Amino acid sequence: MAVGLAPAPAPQVDEAPAQGTEGAVSVVPFVRASDENIQPGNVDVSRLLVITGTQDAGQLDITAYGYIRYLHVLVQATGGAGAAAVANEDAPFSSLQQIALTEPNGATIIQFNSGIELAYAQKYGGLFPPYAADPRRSPNFSAVAITGNFAFHVIVPVYLNVRDGVGALANQDSAGQFKFRFLFASGATGGGLYNTAPTTQPTMRVRAWLAAYDQPSPSSGGMVNEMQPPGLGTTSFWTVQAGVSVLSGDNTIDLKRKGNYLRQVIFILRDTGNGTRATGETRWPAETRFLRDAFPARYYNNEVWREILFERTGFGGVIGAEALTNELPGGLDNGVRFHDYAHEFDGGLGRENRDLWQPSRGSTSLQLAGSFGAACSLTILYNDVAIGENVFL
Repeated sequence: MAVGLAPAPAPQVDEAPAQGTEGAVSVVPFVRASDENIQPGNVDVSRLLVITGTQDAGQLDITAYGYIRYLHVLVQATGGAGAAAVANEDAPFSSLQQIALTEPNGATIIQFNSGIELAYAQKYGGLFPPYAADPRRSPNFSAVAITGNFAFHVIVPVYLNVRDGVGALANQDSAGQFKFRFLFASGATGGGLYNTAPTTQPTMRVRAWLAAYDQPSPSSGGMVNEMQPPGLGTTSFWTVQAGVSVLSGDNTIDLKRKGNYLRQVIFILRDTGNGTRATGETRWPAETRFLRDAFPARYYNNEVWREILFERTGFGGVIGAEALTNELPGGLDNGVRFHDYAHEFDGGLGRENRDLWQPSRGSTSLQLAGSFGAACSLTILYNDVAIGENVFL
């Protein structure tokens, strides 16, 4: 901020209150009246990885407290041995499989097939500043070692905006709790975690903590407090459309998730033969079109699209003399692109005013079109929002 001379104080003028405002009571916004809180999440599960398949962690009740913002999830794999382990490109995040968070009424609000999808939701979801959004930058991150050991930290997102808490959900009924589910990945070679398994499998421990807002008191300092987040009941959903077949050449791909306000769409392009994302960079069309009701709302030149990803996140650029290479901390990800409606506050992902959110109906046609370089498989991650009350500023 520029520093200059302070302006002279304005003369004091006694004025009568505007008509209709006599006796008006100031209301303290929810995030000011509340406080951020972290509680143990009631999740602490360990399994020795096995080569015979995945293992179910079971249905885990999340601690009931305040208004849920997100879950901190810490994964640590220790005790592996040998000198031969080779990680899959999605590892270590792919050690979590079939991840779901459900509301007390049983409705699923978060669902991912693999932990790499959860990692992308954190990285490209606009919930944290770029320097903290990439889970590979976390002080808790350790890539898969030759022993097979690893560690990482991810968040399971619920709320949408740190500025006013919109999207945080009431979580105060100990008889009706949010529930968290996931599977431990197989430790087998080719099981999604290791391309070459370690000699001795590690034990993988998963713990979670609840990040919440406190329930404010009705009033403080002589002023009335907002008792709940704006638009209470506004719910953010993360869902997956997986295994979309893409042929070599021209394709028009239907996006299936519709009916709410669309906030973010993440595309993951893989080789149909071996599932790698490494070839995705060369197989995206030179020009990709995003169509809404058959109207081309975006023409994404591939180089310009990567530039937009950089502008919105800061990932993939250069810091000093260091180039932020794909797949490394602070870099973009092979085969991954996004199309967002969440950057109007300052040009970066998140902290948005919600003005760009796009309403959709079941009859709305959303499509991705272009000429792909070879046969591929496309996974589409959606973040859409069901509005409980007015959340537009």
